[in-house]
Amino acid sequence: MKLRSIIAGTTLILIAGYFFSLRYQLKNPAKVLAEIKQQYTDVEGAYIDYTPENYKKLGLETTIYRGGVITATSEYDFIADAYSGELIDTTEITTV
Repeated sequence: MKLRSIIAGTTLILIAGYFFSLRYQLKNPAKVLAEIKQQYTDVEGAYIDYTPENYKKLGLETTIYRGGVITATSEYDFIADAYSGELIDTTEITTV
């Protein structure tokens, strides 16, 4: 009985560790860019920097990817969370 509980406990810890590690892996930048492009219409071009950066906003620090989206009418720079792929900030670029 004792051996069975040791095996069950070890298995539970390994499974929990696996899911914990998945939560804290950086997301593929190409997938992040594809998800962000879906949020815009008439996308003519897009880019993303594959190098993750540390970013601090409102007292919270996270790892981000920087990139941009070009539409038929405007151009935008964006910052996306490298772990979840969520869009953190978007800035419209005005050209003269």
